[in-house]
Amino acid sequence: MMRILKSICIFVITITLCACSSSSDTLDKLNLQNKLSETSDLILLESNSSTPATIGFVYYPGGLVDPHAYLQWQDKLISQYPAIKIITVKMPSNLAVFGIKKGIQVTKDFPGITNWITGGHSLGGTMAAELVNKYPTDFKALIFIASYPASDILKNWDGAILSVHASKDGLSTVSDIEQHKADLPAAIIMSDDQDFTLPLQGKTHYYEIMGGNHGQFGNYGIQAGDSVSTISRTTQQSALIQVIQYFISKL
Repeated sequence: MMRILKSICIFVITITLCACSSSSDTLDKLNLQNKLSETSDLILLESNSSTPATIGFVYYPGGLVDPHAYLQWQDKLISQYPAIKIITVKMPSNLAVFGIKKGIQVTKDFPGITNWITGGHSLGGTMAAELVNKYPTDFKALIFIASYPASDILKNWDGAILSVHASKDGLSTVSDIEQHKADLPAAIIMSDDQDFTLPLQGKTHYYEIMGGNHGQFGNYGIQAGDSVSTISRTTQQSALIQVIQYFISKL
């Protein structure tokens, strides 16, 4: 237990020291196409269409990042896959380490949805892994975005895991992702965004976005310690959307 807590603390300190900007683009600039609602605890994004939501995605933001910073790509994902409802959890002090269990309440607040996945960006993904560890049967899948677990708590989890990272990420580096593969179920390296090995359960699929960096997984500006991307934010987020869409369609 002490090793796990130490790993989490190191991760939090690293992300906190590297954080530069937590501000998101304004909502009118994001030009969202789907239905947005918000409370003091969460941001709900769901399709404007009549398609019923069959999958709920509990999303944990990165450390010190405004939770609205991910709405643009989340909105485009819903437009392409309207059966998903995305609930971004607002965290105390914008640090998911202080609200690890908040995601389980989300699953209770939407009883009509029976298929739940969780995940997040950077520190958010690490804390989503802690959530799954505490409630392993409540979630079918976990999505790491520029993230990895703090320990091997999910090594034997039988759910489906997707890990998306970027080649120019200066914070959650390619080396970091590689070092933590041993902490997760069997690694499947994807050659393209549809290269999944079925069934997904009990496997970790890894997808690398060439030229992307850490900050472009959200809309919050340049982050200290990050590397310079060689692709646009739009291109990087489009790649993220595509691989997540294919992943959830195979669950």
